[in-house]
Amino acid sequence: MNTQILDFWVGNFNSEEQFLQFVEEDDNYYLNEEDDDNYISKFAESQDTVWFDGDLAEYGFENLSKNIYENFSEYSFADQWLPELVHKINLSELKFDINSLIFVSQGQIPKPVSVEDDEFSLVYMGGVEFEY
Repeated sequence: MNTQILDFWVGNFNSEEQFLQFVEEDDNYYLNEEDDDNYISKFAESQDTVWFDGDLAEYGFENLSKNIYENFSEYSFADQWLPELVHKINLSELKFDINSLIFVSQGQIPKPVSVEDDEFSLVYMGGVEFEY
């Protein structure tokens, strides 16, 4: 079996539309990719990363539920990483209900950080190793 490490962020956004505007690629990015101030997405900008391979990322917005397993168990390899992520969440002192998740192959975002503003909270939970 091979192992991989994924970097995880959990968040709370006001709406799915707002979340998707944050994580989805900017359609104009490839028209202006020579511009140093042009980021592939608002998420990438929040991480001070101009571009990363979206094929190595997965994200989603789920209706609030008290059970994080119900919300995110259908994501790729969730049975491998979800128990460890839940453990990390339980150790943290999050001040919001989690309705969104982003994970990216480690190394795609060189310096992962948490981000918060009036519209949302997004907390970097660290890396989780899993077998595939």
